[in-house]
Amino acid sequence: MSSKLLIFKFGGGVGIDLESLSKNAAKLQKEFGERIIIVVGANAELSRIQKERGVEPKMITSERGEKSRFTDSATLELLKEVYGGTAEEVAELIRKSGGEAVAQIASKDNLILAKRHDRMRILEDGKVKVIDGDLTGSIQKVDVAAIRKILDSKKILVLTPPAATKDFSTNSKKKIEVNVDGDKIASRIAVELKAEKLIFFSNTSGLLQNVNDETSLVSEIPTWQANEFAIGRMKKKVLAAKRAIEAGVGEVIFADGRIGKDPIDSALKGVGTRVF
Repeated sequence: MSSKLLIFKFGGGVGIDLESLSKNAAKLQKEFGERIIIVVGANAELSRIQKERGVEPKMITSERGEKSRFTDSATLELLKEVYGGTAEEVAELIRKSGGEAVAQIASKDNLILAKRHDRMRILEDGKVKVIDGDLTGSIQKVDVAAIRKILDSKKILVLTPPAATKDFSTNSKKKIEVNVDGDKIASRIAVELKAEKLIFFSNTSGLLQNVNDETSLVSEIPTWQANEFAIGRMKKKVLAAKRAIEAGVGEVIFADGRIGKDPIDSALKGVGTRVF
């Protein structure tokens, strides 16, 4: 019986239990031979370090209502350091638990190629404003063959932004890198590699009927109803989930990444919100 391909997004919010998630991923690899790709975030840690260094994180809202971090060159360099460090941490936790894993920034060897947003149309005080200097982008291409080669080597791939572009910096021969949303990376990889399951782990129990009430968990929703939950910080995740299902991914689950023991097993058993 062939192993399943599972894509996990480990969110970067406060309270995510990376150790439990990583141990559980290692167990699935060792005991069941599952092929696993993990996309990690480190949003809260990046904000913490920025503030520690006297920089106030700048969040923007796109014209479509999606919230993101304004990423200038200094922020991008710090993002690579923090997110890359988190990916290495997860890979090391997997190895310590008996699994095999490799951490990689998505820009390395053009694993994920993106197109930079030259200008951003954002909402500010209820008005549309155009800004420059934001080093963010949209995914253009995923190197499926390279990812399959890593999976065929029996390793869990732990992946994180930024992504590469085809553009070169005006003052160096280095290619420009851009911040690409991790939820969209996870969704796109799940589609490209035809994954059986895509699971988003965050610091909430799943999709909630009332965002202020953790007991209002919705156990399952069809894709046609997903837009009702595409609000606030969950908007990108929900839209990414909807696109994945519509493109043929078997199942998408929103699950709690704060559970202390076997959080992945819990999600696979139906704890959380299933999108179908």
